Amino acid sequence: DPCPDCRGGGKTRIEKTISVKIPPGVENGSQMRIRGEGEAGEQGGPSGDLFVVIHVKEHNFYRRDGENLACRIPVSFVQAALGAKLPIPVLGDEKEYEFEIPRGTQPGQVIRVHGMGMPGLRGMRRRGDLYVEIIVKIPEKLSQRQTEILREFADTENLPTASRKKGKGFWKK
Repeated sequence: DPCPDCRGGGKTRIEKTISVKIPPGVENGSQMRIRGEGEAGEQGGPSGDLFVVIHVKEHNFYRRDGENLACRIPVSFVQAALGAKLPIPVLGDEKEYEFEIPRGTQPGQVIRVHGMGMPGLRGMRRRGDLYVEIIVKIPEKLSQRQTEILREFADTENLPTASRKKGKGFWKK
């Protein structure tokens, strides 16, 4: 009679929990080989290897492109014009990075921050870069004082506004 556990095949299936250390900077879909943790070998031979496929969870703020990270930061038109310093989260760290928006930053402008991306693999110490796209928010409602200040600014630039026209029109120049 064959063995009731292996049915005469010489092998039994067992469940085993294995701890795997995932290196920082690993990409989605990467595979890791764990030697000797696969199926048992034939006729007493060595066990095969176990391949683990890594699925990296998407971050709610950053997008990843290899070792580089990208994000979008909304700023007011005043912050874009005058410049500002804003805190942004640092991956794998509790602290925040003080990101500087230069004066005169334009909507959609992308600012590169060297060394703030993902850590490199295979023992490389250099991190990728962070690319920050600036999204300029225009207020939908203004107070009376804010409207006055903006009209004064428009006057200094000789710009036409919705409530009054100033200077030559575009087609008359």
